[in-house]
Amino acid sequence: MPNAKPEHKIRMGMGTWEEIWTPDVFFRNEKKASFHSISVPNRLLQIKPDGTLWYVSKISATLSCPMLLHNYPLDKQSCPIMFESFGYTMDTMYFAWLARAIEIDEDVELPQFTLEDQIKYDCSQNYTTGAYPCLEIRFILRRDIGYFLIQVYIPSMLIVILSWVAFWINIDAIPARVSLGLLTVLTMTTQSTGARSSLPRVSYIKAIDVWMSVCLVFVFVSLLEFAVVNVISRKEVRTIKPVRKPPPLRKDLDPETQWDQINIVENGSDRREPPKVVDPEGKHKARKVDKISRKLFPIAFLLFNIIYWIFYAVPLSHPSKN
Repeated sequence: MPNAKPEHKIRMGMGTWEEIWTPDVFFRNEKKASFHSISVPNRLLQIKPDGTLWYVSKISATLSCPMLLHNYPLDKQSCPIMFESFGYTMDTMYFAWLARAIEIDEDVELPQFTLEDQIKYDCSQNYTTGAYPCLEIRFILRRDIGYFLIQVYIPSMLIVILSWVAFWINIDAIPARVSLGLLTVLTMTTQSTGARSSLPRVSYIKAIDVWMSVCLVFVFVSLLEFAVVNVISRKEVRTIKPVRKPPPLRKDLDPETQWDQINIVENGSDRREPPKVVDPEGKHKARKVDKISRKLFPIAFLLFNIIYWIFYAVPLSHPSKN
């Protein structure tokens, strides 16, 4: 084609690609894939004036993406796409990136992730039969936290705050405080179970596990606080036994006999322990514990939030290739 223009290309007919050699490329991390053939096979073969062939095919593929969930749901994930030759070594064929290798539609959005970056690697690897060419694209995905704020973090935070209402309820209102404590504990347990039900059963601790566990501890400790307050308010103490003066001695009886009778009464079966009464300072001490809890619990929960969000929510660098 000596008179062809530089931009002129010739499109080959249907099925022409079956008559020429095509690369045996496969996805290394593929789980399943298929070609598009509705309403015709979605393939394109063009020949350029310099003899270069341009072969394009449309493929839908499901690829594996190993995830590290230590920071879930405040995590970033690195999901790869790896293209590798199945039967040709690097002595026969090599791969190279185009100038615009990746084109992403800006209107496409993921429901739970935001695409932050894409990184290109050379993943060529040596096997027993030789070194095979391989190219890899890693998509850096950041999980959107909006759903988890609405469904997990804010409700659990409100439940913890609700458990503190018991500190303002009268210590004599035992049914109200017990009901409130049990309600918050059971609600927190149910929410914790629901938040973890959709996650894989991994053996390490995730960020959401730390949050739900600490919230459950705060709710449980607030219930225990009422038990301590109740015990303090109902604590009994012994009264001080008054010192009895011995009766006056009678002149008409033997003094030694009279002292023996007095000792029998005091040291014998008639001696009784002083009675127990409710500590008059008990309720005052219990109210003091409630007042301390009103300040201690919110401050402790605030400190936990500061440490938690700084540790897990600080933007991290891109996940490594490994």
